[in-house]
Amino acid sequence: MFVARPKRPVGCSSGGFSLIELLVLLAILAILVSILIPVLLRSRETDRRVRCVDNLRAVQQALSAYASANGKNLPRVTYEPSRAATGYVAYTGADSPDPFARGSQVRPNDVTASLWLLVRPGLVTPGRFVCPSTGGRADAGPVAQQSNFTGAKSLSYSYASPFSAAPGYRLNTDLLKPDFAVLADKNPGTAGGDDVTAPAFDAGPFALARGNSNNHGRAGQNVLYADGHVQFQSTPYCGVGNALVRDNIYTALSPSPLPEGQDPPVAGRGVLARDLGPAWAGDSLLVPTDDE
Repeated sequence: MFVARPKRPVGCSSGGFSLIELLVLLAILAILVSILIPVLLRSRETDRRVRCVDNLRAVQQALSAYASANGKNLPRVTYEPSRAATGYVAYTGADSPDPFARGSQVRPNDVTASLWLLVRPGLVTPGRFVCPSTGGRADAGPVAQQSNFTGAKSLSYSYASPFSAAPGYRLNTDLLKPDFAVLADKNPGTAGGDDVTAPAFDAGPFALARGNSNNHGRAGQNVLYADGHVQFQSTPYCGVGNALVRDNIYTALSPSPLPEGQDPPVAGRGVLARDLGPAWAGDSLLVPTDDE
């Protein structure tokens, strides 16, 4: 005898998900992913910033050791004020065995070769000069026979230019102001949408981002100060000054040296060019830039 089976209600399923339930589940997963991915990315960047701070602290220890052995002076290769009283070059003579030897390919006023003076005697390893937030790679050659970084990829940081004709300007640990910026995430320069000379000191965060380092997505930069502490700053105006107005660490305050003893207003945007140097005793000019 034939017995008719009852029909299932439309939309019901004896097992698994219906199409509507599956779509709802996928929508929930998409929302969760959209929430979690930014959190994970921020967590990774926070970790990278911490490791960047560790790098700068290691370099600070090397700078301190170098200064103790060299009359409190921070590293500097040959300076020829008669030929170039201000300005700098970068990445010259990496394969030269001695930056101070006669005929060395390291040119005078080389700011990156000055930093490499910390690496040659083993005061710090080349890897400490690569910020974890960048795609850089440390130099792996025989460092004792090398006189400079091989290029921009092996150096993620900018150093206070030691080359200046400004009266009273010396990278000497006994003379530097405590809030003088010695090293920081690399200067973003003035190319590719960056411009460290564009934002005013009191500009909003989006404008100031044009002057922040690209190492951390323009959010700011880790800065090593002369008193030895490292701090993440969300503005390039974080050098010598007061609570309200500070020096732009990536620019020279003036295109020419200022008179000795003058503590100028530091709110100016400043200038940036390879043939310029720090303009006064408290003027941080961290170079090279990532345009080079």
